[in-house]
Amino acid sequence: MASEVKADKLSPSSGTDLTLGDASDTVIVPTGVTLNLVDGLGVAAGGTGLVSFTAGDVLYATGTTTLAKLAKGSAEQVLSMNSGATAPEWATAAATAGGTGQTSFTAGDILYANSTTTLTKLGKGTARQGLQTNSGATAPEWVNSPQSLMTAEGDILYASGANTLAKLAKGSDDEVLTLASGVPSWAEAAGGGKIGQVVNTNISVTASGSGTTLTDVAGMTISITPSATDSKVLVMGGMVLNSSGGYSFYQVVNGSDAIISTGTFVGDADGSRQRSTGGNLQVGEAYRNTYTGFMILDSPASTSEQTYKVMARQYTNTSTWYLNRSDSNPDSTEGNTSVSTLTCFEVLA
Repeated sequence: MASEVKADKLSPSSGTDLTLGDASDTVIVPTGVTLNLVDGLGVAAGGTGLVSFTAGDVLYATGTTTLAKLAKGSAEQVLSMNSGATAPEWATAAATAGGTGQTSFTAGDILYANSTTTLTKLGKGTARQGLQTNSGATAPEWVNSPQSLMTAEGDILYASGANTLAKLAKGSDDEVLTLASGVPSWAEAAGGGKIGQVVNTNISVTASGSGTTLTDVAGMTISITPSATDSKVLVMGGMVLNSSGGYSFYQVVNGSDAIISTGTFVGDADGSRQRSTGGNLQVGEAYRNTYTGFMILDSPASTSEQTYKVMARQYTNTSTWYLNRSDSNPDSTEGNTSVSTLTCFEVLA
């Protein structure tokens, strides 16, 4: 017959053990009734020996009859054995456990092995960089690709070292590609040989002179002002010259000083021979004109105005030289008038 016993405390009659029923009996705690075990229910009795838990705790055996709890780990950690193989622990999954060994990543990171059992990460590169192995062949690295270097229209690639590319930004209009200390660069085109300016005069009037003293040939004068001290002046002329007898000679003169003093525009000194730029010989027909020309390169080394002119003289005092006409100058179809010309070119350095 069932009976009900009410008591605030049950104590054993002897010793420290209090037995409820026999081994074949069942002790029932009705639903809704709380059974408080102050020291917990031991493992030997099918309990844990623990009186409280936190969400996520994990139970593990610390001995053959005892249990302990392992607090939950952090997000994405994995459960593994500690280094002494005595208890579980939360850790970032190592590569040897199928993990990465990394706790965080940035978008674009790349994983690579830095040993046989560990992984590390390489941060993402910049736009259009390429992935290659470093110079020690130990790890990957991001390097500038040709496309990443070309940032503007007109850029040029060149090798700045072994296996290294660099860019040269485009130059300005009319610049040329040159080398400076072995490296390509843009520079202004050399001016050498370029014509800076041209001054010309055509002489169609006739002129004449006599005697053995050099006199100006009327109209055969021209002026030019160089733009730089290292410019040269190319003086070109063509004269229709005639003589009434014997020989006529002429010299090209810069300013009032005959260049004959330096021998620049005249022949070498040679005995009693006349030093001249050119000359004319009458060949017996008084109505025949003779063309004579010259081309002289002068170096005035100045930016002041330079005046070039032609001076002429005769072999004897009794003969005459003529410009643009013959000696007899017949007014017939046998006679003719001519034109002479004088031109100066500034040749830039």
